[in-house]
Amino acid sequence: MQANKNKKKTAAVAMATLLAASALLTACSGGNNNEPAASGGADSDASASTSTSASGSAKAKEDRPEITVSVYDRNNVPDGEGTITDNRWTKWINDNAPVKVKFVPVPRSTSQDKFNVLFASGQAPDLIMEYSNPYMKTLASQGQLLPLDDAIAKYSTTYKDILAGDPNLQKLTNFNGKTYFIGRNIGYTTNHYLLIRKDWLDKLQLSMPTTTEEYLQVAKAFAEQDPDGNGKKDTFGTTFTDVDYFFGLGQSTNIAEKNISVTSYFLTADDQYLRSWDQPQAAIQFKKDLYDAGTVDPDIFADKDGSKAQQDWINGKLGIFVGGGLESAGAYNTYASFVQNNPDAEVEILPLPASEFGQFSPAGGVPNIQITAAINASAKNVEAIMQFVDWMMTDDVAATLKYGFEGEHYQIDAASGCPAPIDADKNNKELNWNADFQMLAQTGKMGDCGLFSKQLDASKPLDKAYIDLIDQGRAAYITAERPTTPAILLPVGLPDDLSVTNSTAINTIANLYTKAIVSGAKYSAEQAIADAKAAWTKAGGDKVDAFLAQAYKENEANVIYTEDMYPDAKK
Repeated sequence: MQANKNKKKTAAVAMATLLAASALLTACSGGNNNEPAASGGADSDASASTSTSASGSAKAKEDRPEITVSVYDRNNVPDGEGTITDNRWTKWINDNAPVKVKFVPVPRSTSQDKFNVLFASGQAPDLIMEYSNPYMKTLASQGQLLPLDDAIAKYSTTYKDILAGDPNLQKLTNFNGKTYFIGRNIGYTTNHYLLIRKDWLDKLQLSMPTTTEEYLQVAKAFAEQDPDGNGKKDTFGTTFTDVDYFFGLGQSTNIAEKNISVTSYFLTADDQYLRSWDQPQAAIQFKKDLYDAGTVDPDIFADKDGSKAQQDWINGKLGIFVGGGLESAGAYNTYASFVQNNPDAEVEILPLPASEFGQFSPAGGVPNIQITAAINASAKNVEAIMQFVDWMMTDDVAATLKYGFEGEHYQIDAASGCPAPIDADKNNKELNWNADFQMLAQTGKMGDCGLFSKQLDASKPLDKAYIDLIDQGRAAYITAERPTTPAILLPVGLPDDLSVTNSTAINTIANLYTKAIVSGAKYSAEQAIADAKAAWTKAGGDKVDAFLAQAYKENEANVIYTEDMYPDAKK
């Protein structure tokens, strides 16, 4: 069904105003009066100006309450820098925060599985840091998270002001009538991105693919026609990552497994919020076509975190790469490794190809507000947790974690007035891997100085090329012409009985979809959808559909529409 949005809407969603970035604005104007202490490094006792409550005598520090906080473990801490829970930044935080913090590692690729184990064993941390909106809502529905309205009113200052000044952030963090989540402003930046080997296109005399049909043909050519010229059939065309977005899925699904979008709900032309089986069938068929044609690694479903695909890309064996965090040091380093291994290669950002359902953009970019945290319902010291949240949201703390220390990691650029890296190699080793400690930072309020491109040196060929890719990505993905999918965010979740129904059915459906993709002619996409419908009905899924349709009607005033988020976006 066509995913149109009715004229009946809330007022256009104004983007969240999470934090007055006075310190950053001062830095951008050439001053540094409010910058964190610039000397001493991570192991010193230097304190940001906002951390006076955490400073002082050793006795005062020992008297601070202790909380536990999760942190993603991506296995990306450089040699010599310690571990994700014991490094220069965890030490700096503990030297300066108003509380003592014990960090709990959570593998990024299996974070939800790890959290489930921690909650089941009674060992979940006080502060849950997690990007998945659906999973956080699941935890709230299960009673695992603390409603925060009273805690914010009693104990918060910084975040309370942020939330009070932004009705849209209130909507995003509200669930089933209560505030359960802690959100932030991340600005209009890209996230997922597609890079294509332009030199391979030229060599094979192919045009940039603009439709799914053309994309399939290009992927086939990359796999079959020896684009690297080594006389071997050892290249792949693409991966499955974000392919669902070609068909309007992705953020329009309420639960998605790696490379498989399981459910899909859309607004119809007559303003009904209904489940569609058409988009999933098209996505399954397309993946099946890609798989049958040998354009993807036959073991693609074993590559759960995408590391194999990334290595194939870096080694020059993949024609279309889908990465995450385009405007980040991690993606930049992946690009740098690619260029080092493939110095003659030419790459470009690829807008998602158009399908019969329209043309969209991959994950990220819009909206520029995001849920990143919640408090464990079993937490003992809620006041201390809120003090930590407020402290992590302050300008000085955000600036220190992002830029490091002035004179050591950065200096103020005379031309732009922004912090500029002093030694890129030093920052790669000491700083650029710490993004997961910045999940409470209001990066969207840092202005242009907060953009990753401002950390690059356009006089260097590699940096200039990457700045060009960022510009291409913004033009391709942050535009209302190609939305991140015509999704809405409902402010309510399924009741317990329907949540169980949903969870039971989606595992079965995901297995059916995967089976169809890898089974060739033995099991068609049509049959997979027919079996999925039957499994959904047998599990009681019709009740889930009816609940969500009614929930949309009853909560329209608090619904966040993706389409409304674009008017203020930077083009």
